[in-house]
Amino acid sequence: MAVALSPEVVVYVCHNSVPAAAGLRRQWTQDGVRVVAHTVPCSGKMDGQYLLHALEGGARGLCIVTCPKGECHLSQGNYRAEIRVRMIQRLLGEAGLGPERAELLHSSSHDSPEQFQQRIAEAVGRICALGSSPLAAKDSVAG
Repeated sequence: MAVALSPEVVVYVCHNSVPAAAGLRRQWTQDGVRVVAHTVPCSGKMDGQYLLHALEGGARGLCIVTCPKGECHLSQGNYRAEIRVRMIQRLLGEAGLGPERAELLHSSSHDSPEQFQQRIAEAVGRICALGSSPLAAKDSVAG
Protein backbone atom coordinates (compact mmCIF):
# COMPACT_ATOMS: atom_id res chain seq x y z
CA MET A 1 0.00 0.00 0.00
CA ALA A 2 1.38 3.39 -0.99
CA VAL A 3 1.89 6.01 1.70
CA ALA A 4 0.00 9.26 1.14
CA LEU A 5 2.32 12.21 0.60
CA SER A 6 -0.14 14.75 1.99
CA PRO A 7 -1.43 14.38 5.52
CA GLU A 8 -5.12 13.64 5.93
CA VAL A 9 -5.32 15.35 9.31
CA VAL A 10 -3.19 18.35 10.24
CA VAL A 11 -2.72 19.36 13.88
CA TYR A 12 -1.35 22.78 14.78
CA VAL A 13 -0.23 23.06 18.40
CA CYS A 14 0.65 26.26 20.24
CA HIS A 15 4.13 25.80 21.69
CA ASN A 16 2.97 27.20 25.03
CA SER A 17 0.17 24.64 25.42
CA VAL A 18 2.41 21.55 25.32
CA PRO A 19 3.11 20.01 28.74
CA ALA A 20 6.83 20.09 29.54
CA ALA A 21 7.22 16.32 29.70
CA ALA A 22 5.05 15.62 26.65
CA GLY A 23 6.82 14.62 23.49
CA LEU A 24 4.65 15.75 20.61
CA ARG A 25 4.90 13.25 17.81
CA ARG A 26 5.34 14.91 14.43
CA GLN A 27 3.69 12.14 12.39
CA TRP A 28 1.62 9.08 13.12
CA THR A 29 -1.11 6.92 11.67
CA GLN A 30 -4.44 6.75 13.44
CA ASP A 31 -7.39 4.73 12.15
CA GLY A 32 -5.44 4.23 8.91
CA VAL A 33 -5.10 7.99 8.41
CA ARG A 34 -1.81 9.90 8.20
CA VAL A 35 -1.62 12.68 10.81
CA VAL A 36 1.00 15.42 10.85
CA ALA A 37 1.49 17.80 13.79
CA HIS A 38 3.15 21.19 13.61
CA THR A 39 4.17 23.26 16.62
CA VAL A 40 3.58 26.98 16.14
CA PRO A 41 4.92 29.82 18.31
CA CYS A 42 1.36 31.04 19.02
CA SER A 43 -1.99 29.76 17.80
CA GLY A 44 -3.03 33.38 17.24
CA LYS A 45 -0.54 33.60 14.38
CA MET A 46 -2.42 30.96 12.38
CA ASP A 47 -3.83 32.74 9.35
CA GLY A 48 -7.23 31.64 8.00
CA GLN A 49 -5.84 31.27 4.48
CA TYR A 50 -3.11 28.98 5.80
CA LEU A 51 -5.71 26.79 7.48
CA LEU A 52 -7.87 26.68 4.35
CA HIS A 53 -4.81 25.76 2.30
CA ALA A 54 -4.41 22.54 4.32
CA LEU A 55 -8.01 21.62 3.55
CA GLU A 56 -7.65 22.62 -0.09
CA GLY A 57 -4.69 20.23 -0.30
CA GLY A 58 -7.02 17.34 0.48
CA ALA A 59 -6.75 17.04 4.26
CA ARG A 60 -9.95 15.64 5.73
CA GLY A 61 -9.64 18.00 8.64
CA LEU A 62 -7.51 20.02 10.98
CA CYS A 63 -7.17 20.61 14.67
CA ILE A 64 -5.78 23.71 16.33
CA VAL A 65 -4.58 23.36 19.94
CA THR A 66 -4.43 26.60 21.92
CA CYS A 67 -3.77 27.68 25.48
CA PRO A 68 -6.84 27.73 27.75
CA LYS A 69 -9.01 30.84 27.65
CA GLY A 70 -7.47 33.57 29.77
CA GLU A 71 -4.07 31.84 29.90
CA CYS A 72 -2.49 32.85 26.58
CA HIS A 73 1.18 33.68 27.06
CA LEU A 74 0.93 36.32 24.35
CA SER A 75 -2.25 37.98 25.67
CA GLN A 76 -4.92 37.18 23.05
CA GLY A 77 -3.50 34.53 20.72
CA ASN A 78 -5.96 31.83 21.73
CA TYR A 79 -8.84 34.29 21.31
CA ARG A 80 -7.65 35.15 17.77
CA ALA A 81 -7.24 31.46 16.95
CA GLU A 82 -10.78 30.75 18.13
CA ILE A 83 -12.17 33.51 15.91
CA ARG A 84 -10.28 32.09 12.90
CA VAL A 85 -11.37 28.52 13.56
CA ARG A 86 -15.01 29.64 13.90
CA MET A 87 -14.67 31.50 10.58
CA ILE A 88 -13.24 28.37 8.91
CA GLN A 89 -16.07 26.29 10.38
CA ARG A 90 -18.63 28.75 9.03
CA LEU A 91 -17.05 28.70 5.57
CA LEU A 92 -16.89 24.89 5.57
CA GLY A 93 -20.56 24.75 6.56
CA GLU A 94 -21.55 27.19 3.81
CA ALA A 95 -19.59 25.14 1.26
CA GLY A 96 -21.32 21.94 2.38
CA LEU A 97 -18.07 20.36 3.57
CA GLY A 98 -19.00 20.19 7.25
CA PRO A 99 -17.83 22.59 9.97
CA GLU A 100 -16.62 19.66 12.09
CA ARG A 101 -13.62 19.29 9.76
CA ALA A 102 -11.98 22.12 11.77
CA GLU A 103 -11.65 21.59 15.50
CA LEU A 104 -10.35 23.80 18.30
CA LEU A 105 -8.89 22.36 21.50
CA HIS A 106 -7.71 24.20 24.58
CA SER A 107 -4.79 22.57 26.38
CA SER A 108 -2.66 23.74 29.25
CA SER A 109 1.04 23.17 29.73
CA HIS A 110 -0.04 22.05 33.21
CA ASP A 111 -2.01 19.08 31.82
CA SER A 112 -0.39 15.69 32.12
CA PRO A 113 1.34 14.39 28.97
CA GLU A 114 -1.22 11.56 28.91
CA GLN A 115 -4.17 13.98 28.99
CA PHE A 116 -2.56 16.06 26.25
CA GLN A 117 -1.98 13.08 23.95
CA GLN A 118 -5.43 11.63 24.66
CA ARG A 119 -7.28 14.86 23.87
CA ILE A 120 -5.45 15.22 20.57
CA ALA A 121 -6.05 11.55 19.70
CA GLU A 122 -9.78 11.97 20.45
CA ALA A 123 -10.03 15.06 18.22
CA VAL A 124 -8.13 13.30 15.42
CA GLY A 125 -10.45 10.30 15.85
CA ARG A 126 -13.52 12.51 15.36
CA ILE A 127 -11.98 13.99 12.22
CA CYS A 128 -10.99 10.54 10.89
CA ALA A 129 -14.57 9.36 11.35
CA LEU A 130 -15.74 12.00 8.86
CA GLY A 131 -14.18 10.10 5.97
CA SER A 132 -12.14 11.49 3.12
CA SER A 133 -12.42 15.12 2.18
CA PRO A 134 -14.79 15.83 -0.70
CA LEU A 135 -12.06 18.12 -2.03
CA ALA A 136 -9.58 15.22 -2.20
CA ALA A 137 -12.10 13.15 -4.17
CA LYS A 138 -12.61 15.99 -6.68
CA ASP A 139 -8.85 16.36 -7.14
CA SER A 140 -8.43 12.67 -7.94
CA VAL A 141 -11.22 12.83 -10.56
CA ALA A 142 -9.80 15.99 -12.14
CA GLY A 143 -6.25 14.59 -12.23
